[in-house]
Amino acid sequence: MSSMCGRFAFGTRLEEALKDLDVLSLVDHEPRWNIAPTDEHPMLIQEEDALNVAIGRWGFTSSQDAIKAPINARLETASEKPMYKEAMRTARMAAPATGWYEWMASPVGRHPYHHALGSGEVMWLAGLLHPEGLQGFALLTQEAAPSVAHVHPRMPVVLTTGNVTAWLEQGALPSTLPPLTAWPVGMDVNRTGNEGAHLAGPIPTLF
Repeated sequence: MSSMCGRFAFGTRLEEALKDLDVLSLVDHEPRWNIAPTDEHPMLIQEEDALNVAIGRWGFTSSQDAIKAPINARLETASEKPMYKEAMRTARMAAPATGWYEWMASPVGRHPYHHALGSGEVMWLAGLLHPEGLQGFALLTQEAAPSVAHVHPRMPVVLTTGNVTAWLEQGALPSTLPPLTAWPVGMDVNRTGNEGAHLAGPIPTLF
């Protein structure tokens, strides 16, 4: 089974994610609900002792082009793996999101679920920048929280606005997970070309 399905959402404006952080940004971002590997996305980085917003591309590569590359790194081993250990020390990032998608096996096939903070607030997905390109990124994954493990055994490393700065500045992660929730959504999210808030909207449980 894959470490994490490759899709997430950021269905709000960037200024909403930054409102409680001491960060100014000229990056303009339209809300999206179907962000896929090789897509560009805003990210928060530590740059010259200050937090800054840049545009990254989902995929751990130094190439500036949209090419296939690793999209996830396991938190448990990233500090030891040659591919990621330098980035764990020097090239951490965080991607703003309002949720992510996983696919759960069911009697009628694999079905998508949208995951979000229980509070409904913006989250930050912890990740690593490629230390050569400083644009391509991979998202860190960990064991799923009990509240969402019935959907998939892995999940992204989720940060709140209150602890994203510690991750970027010191590489520190919180000892407890924030409350999470998940609900089934329609099959339209399966196609990367589809977009819109309806992709994250709940549907009745089919089984």
